[in-house]
Amino acid sequence: MDSLKKITKDVLTTLRDNKLEITPENYFKEFKKHSEFSKIKIKELEEFNEIKNTLTEDEIRFSPNLESFNDIAKILSKRVPLEDLKELIIVLHDVLSPSIDFTKNQENEVFIKNLLLNPKTIVEKDTHRKLQCITRKRIDADRIVIREKTNDIIKITNLMEKYFEKSLIESSNSTKEVNKIKNELNELNISDSSFRELGMLQSKLISTIFNIENTLQKNYLLLDHHKSNFEELNETIEKLRNELSTAKEEKSIDFLTNILNRRAYKEEVEKIEKKYAFFSSNYALMFIDIDHFKKINDTHGHACGDTILKTFASILKKLTRQEDIVCRYGGEEFVTLINYKNENEIITYVNRLKRIIKTNNFIYNNERIHVSFSAGIAFRDKYKDYYETRKNADELVYQAKKEGRDKIIFDNGIKI
Repeated sequence: MDSLKKITKDVLTTLRDNKLEITPENYFKEFKKHSEFSKIKIKELEEFNEIKNTLTEDEIRFSPNLESFNDIAKILSKRVPLEDLKELIIVLHDVLSPSIDFTKNQENEVFIKNLLLNPKTIVEKDTHRKLQCITRKRIDADRIVIREKTNDIIKITNLMEKYFEKSLIESSNSTKEVNKIKNELNELNISDSSFRELGMLQSKLISTIFNIENTLQKNYLLLDHHKSNFEELNETIEKLRNELSTAKEEKSIDFLTNILNRRAYKEEVEKIEKKYAFFSSNYALMFIDIDHFKKINDTHGHACGDTILKTFASILKKLTRQEDIVCRYGGEEFVTLINYKNENEIITYVNRLKRIIKTNNFIYNNERIHVSFSAGIAFRDKYKDYYETRKNADELVYQAKKEGRDKIIFDNGIKI
């Protein structure tokens, strides 16, 4: 107690000698100096030092003279809440997501993951340098990809213009012609950068073959015996095909979700399996089951359940590329068939789907409904046929639900 009285007296004397006002701010600073010199432990000063030690290097660097609670308060008032920083990092993730070259995506995912674990580091110079480095790599890689894509498009266009229409329409053996085109496609030395574009062309090729083979099988003999009426018959066939196509589309679309129904899905499986057989193109089968859907119906009503299904299907459809397949398999179950070159593409797709579903607003009667899903993913090239692939994906969904739901399990052991 005597020590405190002496320090107090010395503080007041110092303030008076230095012609400083005896304000709480000036008193605290001078009291702190005398206490540290006297090596006396005081609770308030220990608390001050504890708070000061929580400041970052950048905060201390920009405000080196921290002598009072008021000095620290000015720094703390400038801090951004962690939740706001996380929102900024999520936006940054979308900005860094690959649009052309997907090979650099793993580095981006690790960078964002580390930021989310410690959001405050987003303001540090090391983070800024890392972000600049990733951006430069993206720009350089995209330039290379664009050059490769341009060359590949020229190659593919020249080949398809030369063979596609003439070979398929005029030939009575379209499968033989497809094998010929397949061999020439393999000899073009297409770059990995154009895998998606080539995959879309392959899909269109298989779809055309599928339709032409069915038509030729039914009408080839008839056309051969009525060459004189070919033009008229061809117009009739074309009209019928258009009508059948319209009717088929109406039968193929699920009325509630506006995506393929299970009947249409079976036909798409035949096509993608042909593509797999002809071009050895890999695809992954993903079974999806919305978690606790019965509870949503029981709690909020079936109209709410329908809204959830439509919104979920819309997200799936927008996220999935044109050459891939999205289908409502039944009830709250969905299935996708995703073409890929590298398995990491599927991991990236799944991470993005889970993040969007988690952050998307499922609103019904002004009430936000929490929605999650369980999924199983099987890679086609690991199984002898489609049915074994589907069976394994279905079993992985069951495993995900058994392990607590809101989980995605791959057949290679990865869990998200």
